[in-house]
Amino acid sequence: MKISENIDFDFFIRFAEGIQKFMGEKCEIIIHDFREGFDHSIVHIINGSVSGRSVGGSPRGGMIAHCGDDIEKYYDSRIYFFNGTGDRSGHVFKSCTTLINDEKNRIIGSVCVNLDVTDLILSQNMLRGFVPNGNDSRSIPEEEVGFENVADVLHYYISRCEQDIGKPMSMMDRNEKIRALSYLNKKGVFKISKANVELCQAFQISKFTLYNYLEEAKQKDQQNTPKE
Repeated sequence: MKISENIDFDFFIRFAEGIQKFMGEKCEIIIHDFREGFDHSIVHIINGSVSGRSVGGSPRGGMIAHCGDDIEKYYDSRIYFFNGTGDRSGHVFKSCTTLINDEKNRIIGSVCVNLDVTDLILSQNMLRGFVPNGNDSRSIPEEEVGFENVADVLHYYISRCEQDIGKPMSMMDRNEKIRALSYLNKKGVFKISKANVELCQAFQISKFTLYNYLEEAKQKDQQNTPKE
């Protein structure tokens, strides 16, 4: 979207409100203006109760680093998942961010559509247990699964954990996280470079807590190993 004197901002807001109503109560739309800085960049928000933010709030994510850059490299909308924070901790959001440029093609803001997909993920995991899908990766022996790189290995085992426990990692309680780490450790994921960084983000815990839980998982595994 390009900001200029000719833009019908009222039409844009009405259009955004229509999109939010179409997507439903789990959807919010946030408009950021970076021209006055990032501390209070939210200038308009529709259904902000979804993430708990309001007008005057600040942006999330790394796209603010590109403020003032030419939009050409970032012209296409970016779609990604992120975990909630604060009282939305444990919620998973699917987001679409479209950057706004001025008449000189410099990035000056963004429009973010956020959809809380937590219930969908939980329902998906529950249904998978009752109605197995022939394409479900769990039906394929692990030694038969092919990977293009080690990052795919980590993501595969994270997915297996979430399927087996039945919820996203960010929603697991302490014991479930320890159980998941026991599984991941046995699969050798900690040999993968920077696996701990991704796992901290997935579990929404600190590096210190991650390794404490991992140590507990190892101790429990040792206790449960039959002695010869």
